Amino acid sequence: MKHLGTLLALLPMVALMLALTPGCDTTEPYPPPSITITQPADSAVIDGDVLRILTETSSQCGCDSHVEFYVDGTHVYSHYQPFYYYDWDIRAFDGEHVIRARLVMEDVGEANDSVRVFIRR
Repeated sequence: MKHLGTLLALLPMVALMLALTPGCDTTEPYPPPSITITQPADSAVIDGDVLRILTETSSQCGCDSHVEFYVDGTHVYSHYQPFYYYDWDIRAFDGEHVIRARLVMEDVGEANDSVRVFIRR
């Protein structure tokens, strides 16, 4: 009982700390997440050894998120830090390929974008 007064005095501070902790608040009406592959352009003709795939994402909730990269439907990489990108080693590839980027946001949803590229040897 001696410590009950101390615990009760700390409750407002704990409540404030919890309210200020960043997280995924799905009670707010946030716009849906979106992702755009900004590089390469759709229908680009590519040569070289490595193709850097760049994305641009938008989200307002501050939720945990990551981007998954797919080539021709096969998952090839996941990136967990903002400024999501993938350096694809294209030395063994030729012809037409589809690149897809999938933004996954915990408890909010997902978004996808894809481009078609032509690798020239």
